[in-house]
Amino acid sequence: MKVLMIEDEFMVAKRLRRFIESAIGKELQQLTHLDNLDDAQAFVSDNSIDVLFLDLNLHGNDGFLLLQEQLSKSFHTIVVSANTDRAIEAFEFGVLDFIGKPFTQERINQAVARLTEQNPNAQCKFLSYKKLGQIQLLPVEDVLYLRASGHYCDVITRCGETVVHDKNIDRLLTLLGTNFVRIHRSYAVRLDAIASICAAEGSKYSLQLKDSTELPIGRTRVKKLKAQIGVQC
Repeated sequence: MKVLMIEDEFMVAKRLRRFIESAIGKELQQLTHLDNLDDAQAFVSDNSIDVLFLDLNLHGNDGFLLLQEQLSKSFHTIVVSANTDRAIEAFEFGVLDFIGKPFTQERINQAVARLTEQNPNAQCKFLSYKKLGQIQLLPVEDVLYLRASGHYCDVITRCGETVVHDKNIDRLLTLLGTNFVRIHRSYAVRLDAIASICAAEGSKYSLQLKDSTELPIGRTRVKKLKAQIGVQC
């Protein structure tokens, strides 16, 4: 896992680094610390990261400016800030978690657990996406299924709307929690929307949703899917 930490207070950064290293353990491939927005924007533009730990007050500059500039990038963001009154604003940007200062090792562990799916019940309540230059919020409860689209993902809602999200299907599944399941390399659905599994000739399978939508099932995923929805093999 590649981590970027943006914090302008030396002692806070030192403490946060130690906690992150402890929480992630052997999965940590790289941890880069920067203390200003200009260097952070340049780094994110030129490098791939998995997660960003972001302070909001960086030498008087707003940390959210980085998220506005890098909205199309596929990484998770965990805000670590004393400005807890900005938590709602943070979640409008689609951040994974908001940690208030002062923070503890346990609190960092909880955030990392969400990130690494060690806590399978954790899920976000909204997905944020950009439309016509504005950040929009989509309630997770409205999401019906996901369709992979290269480095992006089509999010199909219960009312039939298609929202193009900048994160790929794998990253979205880490946010959506255990109520969503991968059924095919290109599709994932919410479990409570499944109506039935249909078998066809040639060992082909499809999934019918309660709204009559039919989606393909990968043959290697059929057995596990049946177990998840309580169908006898």
